[in-house]
Amino acid sequence: MKKFFIFALTSALALSLFGCSSEQTPTEETDSSAVKGTYSVNIGGYDWGAEVNKVTLTLDSPIGNIDKDTFVVSETKMATDFSQAPEFPIEEVTNEKTVLDAYLVDEDGNKVSEDSKYVVIELDPNPTDGSIFVFSLHTMLNAYSDVHYLDISLSETADVKVNGSDKLEAIEIETAYTSKTTDADKFELGNYVASDGIEYNYAYYVPEVESNVLVVWLHGMGEGGVEDTDPYLTSLANKVTSLISDDFQNTIGNAHVLVPQSPTYWMDNDGKQTNFEGGSIVADGTSYYTESLAELIDKYKEDNNIDKVVLTGCSNGGYMTMVLAMTYPEKYDAVVPICEAVADDTITDEQIASLVDLPMYFIYAETDPTVVPEKHEIPTIERLKEAGAKNLNVATTESVVDLSGNYKDEDGEPFEYNGHWSWIYFFNNESVENTTGLTPWNFIKENVK
Repeated sequence: MKKFFIFALTSALALSLFGCSSEQTPTEETDSSAVKGTYSVNIGGYDWGAEVNKVTLTLDSPIGNIDKDTFVVSETKMATDFSQAPEFPIEEVTNEKTVLDAYLVDEDGNKVSEDSKYVVIELDPNPTDGSIFVFSLHTMLNAYSDVHYLDISLSETADVKVNGSDKLEAIEIETAYTSKTTDADKFELGNYVASDGIEYNYAYYVPEVESNVLVVWLHGMGEGGVEDTDPYLTSLANKVTSLISDDFQNTIGNAHVLVPQSPTYWMDNDGKQTNFEGGSIVADGTSYYTESLAELIDKYKEDNNIDKVVLTGCSNGGYMTMVLAMTYPEKYDAVVPICEAVADDTITDEQIASLVDLPMYFIYAETDPTVVPEKHEIPTIERLKEAGAKNLNVATTESVVDLSGNYKDEDGEPFEYNGHWSWIYFFNNESVENTTGLTPWNFIKENVK
């Protein structure tokens, strides 16, 4: 009898995957005496998703005497209202932003002491504000929104000077941002059509120092699809940008990074999403994308003289990591499945045996409400131990909380994320192997020497 796994994606999983990113804005009346201007934004990747972290104003007159208390900034975007089940409508919301700093710069972004037409405003990212991508509980996908803008004004205490000495009474900043940069801009974008006709968009990073190592990141459910999305979303909805950071690259000794985007979701077994029923996926341990995805990885490996390949991914991507590893164990040098969603009762003894020689590093939280460890990682890991797995590593935590000290709840305790989000510990290299204390980045380093 064929066994199936019901993959239920709870509303808790999506709590901070809401938001947007576009330029639909309201129409405003103007004050002819105000200094006018436009703004651009930079979007950073964080543990909970993507947020605007820096704004650059371009004004029509030079100003001076500014600091972090000069400006008031609010952000309007779309968000799913998780309190209104089962409709879960996507609605417009506005959040006040905390300004960390504001300073004058020249046209090239260098700080200056004299009056200038260019101003940088640094904003405080916060998990309670959520991501700027819209997560729909009906499609289970993140997408760009048609509404996203900032409102920027002077605070009541501002004492900004214009024309050298006059006090500025108001500024009028066009609501739509003129351009954006992101922390994912170091990635380049590519497209590949496999021999079976399946087409992939993907992001990739070529290290500054020549390397024969490739790390493949396989995204979760929310980052697939082909409408209102692209591989930059895939790289920002989770903090995939950490893989191109100096910290990661220096730790493992430099690596290429490949981020393929699934046309639907990795757990799709026929490419038509017929196993997605009422917010759940009925998965049987296979994927429609197995052969074509392996072909894409092989092609990148061939084109870039790659000798070592490491697979890693979370949730839906953890599922795909396991499926690829069980199908082609000889192709990969190490795997890091994170909250992986392959139900143990869909894995055969032959598949377990195929993984015995493959270095593996499992990451999960005991309180994961979406991929329940007792049905997934725990029995699979026990079977691997019994089969004599030679390089088996397991890093577990009770829950998923902020370990940076930067984000706290109302009681001053570390901010707690959904228990499914154990990928946060991977991207920050905060997972610790239960027995040896080995971190995931050092595990990768050891297996690509």
